Amino acid sequence: MALINCPSCRIKMSSVAEACPKCGFALKKEGKADPEEVKLFLKRQLRDRMYRLKMISYVAMSIAMFGALPMLWDYIKGLETNQVVVLKEHWGIYAVGAGFLLYVIIRSLMVYTKSIHKTKWKEVNQLK
Repeated sequence: MALINCPSCRIKMSSVAEACPKCGFALKKEGKADPEEVKLFLKRQLRDRMYRLKMISYVAMSIAMFGALPMLWDYIKGLETNQVVVLKEHWGIYAVGAGFLLYVIIRSLMVYTKSIHKTKWKEVNQLK
């Protein structure tokens, strides 16, 4: 048994499988995709995509913190020396804004990914 690429969707699949678990392409004349294999594939696909999106959201939070910590440091130093610090003019506000915006976009993509997964899951359940 070896892993081969599906001729239709190019995903890795077993060489002994009768059909591709993703697209249902039959390698043998009468082969059909097993609904349980397709469900398992969809679960793994969702898990992998959500993991990647979570890691990117951690990067977005790090970008925001990269900008917030110097702003806080300058604000505290300004309080100690009785200087006025305008945080809206600090360079860190751009990093905080970019990190927050990226975080919101990634979380939106996570919701979208889950909704796409639900529709695929319903299609697989109707195959039975």
